[in-house]
Amino acid sequence: MKSREYICSSHTVSGVMPGGPVASRHGFGERVEACAAAGFTGMCLHFRDYAEQRARGFGDGELRAILDVHGIKHVSVEFLTDWFMDGEAGLASRRNEETAFRAAAAFGAKVVNVGPDLGERGISLGTMQDKFRDLCSRAAENDFTIALELVAWGNVRDVDTALAIIGDIPNAGLVIDSWHIFRAGVPLGDLGRIPADKVLCVQVNDADEVPAGQLSTETMNRKLCGQGGFDLAGFAATLEATGVSVPFSVEVISPDLAALCLSEAASTSFDTASTCFS
Repeated sequence: MKSREYICSSHTVSGVMPGGPVASRHGFGERVEACAAAGFTGMCLHFRDYAEQRARGFGDGELRAILDVHGIKHVSVEFLTDWFMDGEAGLASRRNEETAFRAAAAFGAKVVNVGPDLGERGISLGTMQDKFRDLCSRAAENDFTIALELVAWGNVRDVDTALAIIGDIPNAGLVIDSWHIFRAGVPLGDLGRIPADKVLCVQVNDADEVPAGQLSTETMNRKLCGQGGFDLAGFAATLEATGVSVPFSVEVISPDLAALCLSEAASTSFDTASTCFS
């Protein structure tokens, strides 16, 4: 059996919590080196990170060279929101989209991860479908694929809705995150209805079996793989049975992990994941 490869998600080694003033407290090169040393062969990088590196004077070629020299071969970009909005929010999202596409081109990424409506703004399924098709059309001009994430408190929290939005769009697929699957109560059997080639990203993490408090807050206190109550063995087995073969992206958002030194955060997140899914 081919050994599993692992991607390090941006939040896992950022050293900061999401939504802060900077994408990471660690240097770009240091993060890439630490991830490679830990055993990761890929990274999912935030478009904010790319913008910050450019502002610090890094060129696209330099960033790509850092990834290449450390053997980081699986690269994706996250996390575009509000792509379905009009008005000022829509304009802001289009600016972020342009940055995300530039980041993907610089990093050599082919997949850009996007989220659903997380603000309970009543966006209809029809609007989501139309706007998603438009987004994928713009991505296709750059040879990118768009991966839509199921989110436990968003307006795409079940497999049927997700499949209805991506439809038959050639350059569209899904992000399947174990935290959101279990917290949304998605039956593992439902994952088996997703065509294997439409699962573009699998994110893994853990948490207590019973949620505590509001989901949008609790998601900031995830656990390392194997240290919570999720049926991660069943999760992995279900995906494997359907033919999903993408690397697992370790996404652990946690103040405890963020407080660790960079090398420890990278090695601990890799070691616990590889042990859990061995």
